[in-house]
Amino acid sequence: RLEIHNYALIEDSVIEFDDHFTVISGETGAGKSIILGALSLLLGQRADAQAIRSGTDSATVAASFYLEHIPGALAAFLARESLHLEEQTLIIRRTIKANGRSSVSIAGAMATLADLGSITTELFDISAQRDHQSLLSPAKQLAVLDAYGQCEEQLSTYRAAYDEHQRLIKAHRVMVKEMEQAQREADYLRFSIDEIAQVDPKAGEDEELAQEAKVIASAEQLHEAVHLAVSHLHDSSAALPMLHQAHQEIKEASKIDSSLSTLAQRLDEAYIEVQDIYESLRDYLGQINFSATELDRLQSRLALLQRLKKKYGPTLDAVITFYEDGLRRLELGEEGEVALKELEGQIERANELMLIEAEKLSVERKKAAKLLQSTVEEKLQHLGMQQARFEIAFEQIAPTSVGIDAVNFEICANPGMDLLPIKAVASGGELSRIMLAVKTSLAAADEIPTLIFDEVDAGIGGSVALAVAQQLQQLGQTHQVVVITHLASIASRADRHLVVHKEIHQSMSRSHITAVEDEARRREIARMLSGDAQSSESLDHASKLLAKEAGDGLL
Repeated sequence: RLEIHNYALIEDSVIEFDDHFTVISGETGAGKSIILGALSLLLGQRADAQAIRSGTDSATVAASFYLEHIPGALAAFLARESLHLEEQTLIIRRTIKANGRSSVSIAGAMATLADLGSITTELFDISAQRDHQSLLSPAKQLAVLDAYGQCEEQLSTYRAAYDEHQRLIKAHRVMVKEMEQAQREADYLRFSIDEIAQVDPKAGEDEELAQEAKVIASAEQLHEAVHLAVSHLHDSSAALPMLHQAHQEIKEASKIDSSLSTLAQRLDEAYIEVQDIYESLRDYLGQINFSATELDRLQSRLALLQRLKKKYGPTLDAVITFYEDGLRRLELGEEGEVALKELEGQIERANELMLIEAEKLSVERKKAAKLLQSTVEEKLQHLGMQQARFEIAFEQIAPTSVGIDAVNFEICANPGMDLLPIKAVASGGELSRIMLAVKTSLAAADEIPTLIFDEVDAGIGGSVALAVAQQLQQLGQTHQVVVITHLASIASRADRHLVVHKEIHQSMSRSHITAVEDEARRREIARMLSGDAQSSESLDHASKLLAKEAGDGLL
């Protein structure tokens, strides 16, 4: 479905295409080329503000596609924008303004022209326009050849070997870089490792030593505090003697009043607890170290650790990690040559395997190319290019992710001429017929769902025109085919027939598109035959063409 608003001579048109084969006809100058221009805008072509309909400030072209499968570029865009298609339908819209600017909407999200071009070139082709014909790209030609020759399995096998070879190459680059770095740092590393090894730090050692030093440095203060506590607990007027005396008094009193027994018991327990605290403090008092020598030792050790942390830290754990990493890097520098040679051996073996698989893939492709060449040439003969030669040229290249082959579809339309890439074909009509022959030969291998042909009928007639019509009808069984034509023999084969009319209203030209059926279609076919839609002879001929189409099958 295509909607065109205020573009050139078209004010408002909604065009519905058949799923199979649609033709567009109309008198010269009616505006058939405007439809191609609108479609080209959706392929990302530069917008021309002069194409905006006179009296308006913008033009809009929109297309909707029903997609059973989502192509790669569209899938990437939808994922990037966190979008999904409603009922498998994609709507693309482009608006151009009088100031030359344009805006693009894809699935309801704003997009760039680059997004538009990458997505729509996977949705439809315009055969006579070299800039918008994906099959003119050598990369696309190779992909289509692989699909035609069913080379995907061997391509997958090759790609696995290629990826492994690339992985090893990358590992080799990393190892060489590390070895070079290690060599440059070797002297520094050796000095650093020796310095750390002489100190031999242990994880958490600095925190433990700092606590010990803190205790020793505060020994006098600790001794005084603990000594006073011991005195308060044990002197004649201190806690322990007083508790003992209180316990004895209450114990005697409990003999008179038994209710005091519980309190006597609690005093006894309190005395035992305080006695235990007293003994623990007395022992701690005896352990307090006043050694200035030990404090000096601890502080000297802490200074060594602090220097290491300042140079290699900031923490002692970081120093130890630096030491271990330095050892590894030194070992790499000293023993890395062995590992490097082993890796180079792996690379050599992986390269041999990759080239074996690449050669197998190349053989499969060349077999497929021979078959495709003969098929295309046969179809070209039926399409009025009896002397044409079609070849698929191979060039061996350095291994890539798709093999060692670069291919180019080449054509020679006339005897005595050199083979040239199909993109170099001068005539739009010839290019359309070549594309028709190639695409019908590829059939299911060409994943672009919609194919648009312009000028495919240029300079042909009679049996050649019938052959072109049959090829288009055949292609319509696997693709959506849209053809702009002036030949009745092609138009009569279509599943849907659209006619472009031009009229003048209030001194303004306006084109509109309508679908014709039955008698209206017969009259349009008659007009295409003779220029006269009313002539009984033309109408009879049109009826015969339509009746023949109804009775004939596909080639």
